[in-house]
Amino acid sequence: MKIFADIKNKVIEFEYLNHDGRSIIKCDNKEQHFSFLNIGNNRYSLIHNNQSHLVHIIHEGSYYHIHIDGEYFPIRVEDERMRNLRQLVQQASQASGIQTITAPIPGLITKVLVREGDQVKKGGGLIILEAMKMENEIKADRDGTVEKILVSQGAPVEKDQALIVIQ
Repeated sequence: MKIFADIKNKVIEFEYLNHDGRSIIKCDNKEQHFSFLNIGNNRYSLIHNNQSHLVHIIHEGSYYHIHIDGEYFPIRVEDERMRNLRQLVQQASQASGIQTITAPIPGLITKVLVREGDQVKKGGGLIILEAMKMENEIKADRDGTVEKILVSQGAPVEKDQALIVIQ
């Protein structure tokens, strides 16, 4: 089964294989062998390319909040069916011309990078969200005009809370 992971606005397609008790991820037609051991309290030992890594994972809906060697990665993971369904819903909402940007994780708004009426390009920064002591830049998924800003600097936000409306 194919799995899609959205890591910092880059989608990676991979397959998880298990041959004779060995864990393998196939990505870009290359097999990556690894060992992954649960050591308790949402912590794991990962051994890849003869290097050991401490991994802390919190699963929340379709998101995994992953800390590896002190670096934070919010990762959305979907199977092929869920990815196709989400894309159909996105296309329908884009056809209406309005898109609501939501918080991928709970946190604190440390900076609003745009103002109402601003033109934004796909991939352009909108908001800086601090979560788990890391700053995450929330970016525009498409070109458009900032119609409404629903949060302000210093405001706490919950996961999936509406942040900005783009027309």
